[in-house]
Amino acid sequence: MQSMAKRVSVIAAGLILLLATLTAGFFVEMRHRFHPTAPPPHYPPAANALDAQRQDIAYFRQLIALDRSFAPKDRAEANRRLNALEALGKVLDRPHFRVALMQIDALADNGHSRVESEGNPAPLKLPVRVAAFADGLYIMRATETNAALLGGRVMAIDGQSIDAVMTKLGQLRGGTPQWRRLHASQYLVLQDLLYGIDVASDTQHSDWTVLTPAGGAITRRLEAYEAPASEPAVSVKRWLSNETLTGMTGQWRAAEPDHALPISLADFDHVFRNVSLPGTCSQFVQLKSNVNEGAENIRDFLSNTQNRLRQMPTCNVILDLRYDGGGDYVNTYRFARGLPKLIPAAGKIIVLTGPATFSAGITTAAFVKQAGQGRVVIVGEPVGDRLQFFSEGGSACLPNYPLCVAYQTGKHDYQHACTDWKMCFWLNYFFRVRVESLDPDELIPLTFKDWRAGVDPALDRAIALATAGKRG
Repeated sequence: MQSMAKRVSVIAAGLILLLATLTAGFFVEMRHRFHPTAPPPHYPPAANALDAQRQDIAYFRQLIALDRSFAPKDRAEANRRLNALEALGKVLDRPHFRVALMQIDALADNGHSRVESEGNPAPLKLPVRVAAFADGLYIMRATETNAALLGGRVMAIDGQSIDAVMTKLGQLRGGTPQWRRLHASQYLVLQDLLYGIDVASDTQHSDWTVLTPAGGAITRRLEAYEAPASEPAVSVKRWLSNETLTGMTGQWRAAEPDHALPISLADFDHVFRNVSLPGTCSQFVQLKSNVNEGAENIRDFLSNTQNRLRQMPTCNVILDLRYDGGGDYVNTYRFARGLPKLIPAAGKIIVLTGPATFSAGITTAAFVKQAGQGRVVIVGEPVGDRLQFFSEGGSACLPNYPLCVAYQTGKHDYQHACTDWKMCFWLNYFFRVRVESLDPDELIPLTFKDWRAGVDPALDRAIALATAGKRG
């Protein structure tokens, strides 16, 4: 009997070891396929500036060759443009060279593919910060000397209409129109990009024409500056909040709403929030990331939220993913899939989405919609990407110019079966999701007029849907 038990134990241990080996092998191979390391930039010291430029072009070509999101015709066009750049007999100034590479990378038309500054030295910025609303682009932060522009609508830059400028800047990032617009609004304050795309006449200043809240148009010359290390690098979505931002105090001023901002925009620097809506039996849950951020642990937050929903008489859940830029969908898979079971069968899950809902934020919305089926209502604006996109990949920086290229290698398809194992990201076979669409059931954009009035119309509509006939 002992001998038999011993044999069983040995077999079990062997099977466990085999399973562990196969699992480890799977993840090693997956990492090799979907997170390939870029070839090292082995170049001799550049003989001159033109030689340095051609080295950067040659290495850039190697990096985008790793990016699987390029369609054949777009890759051919990218190579044609790179050939033309290599054949140039002159050195481009850095802003124009950067813009040329960003435009080539954007041919992939993939939201994750990008060219970014390595940050040394930091690109020159203008002393304002802008947010894109449904009714225009508005100045949300400004230095003291430019405070008269706060709350003003941007009408023109260096004599070009804001629509024309945004169209140009939209060429610097691939993806959906709403994703390009979101990033263009962030590029607006980078002086080297304004110069490199032939909006500004030099790298030192830009003339902005703004329609002030009082109704008058003023033109102000904005002088570019090198941002100190203490100034935070934050996403453009942060400018929807007027709350103090560490590193941007002192001379910086914020546009102020006429009334307190709604709960969706309050306490903005907290990434994960769970708020009971007063006078209702509904919960407001907000995710701005799918990974840990600072001291905020996403798995702890989701576990606590699940416990709270089990313990409280919750009728409905409003899940705000409008500012969820992504991360790791594995962290939210179980929570999203189990959310419908945490509320009554007659309850609703209202998911709020917008242009900043991206990557794993989109995946999370899809998980919830698939699990909740007809009980899920999407309110707000379209998410920031299509349901087919490439991510994963890696990044590397050019040998001479401090620019880095993020190349994407793993295909995600949340509408159809993805069967090409050489291209389709393997984890998606285990964390399966299939939805027909994530388009809003009710399209409700945010305008600056709403923001200034302290109103979030998408949230208000979600509350109305959640509380219809149900008051706690």
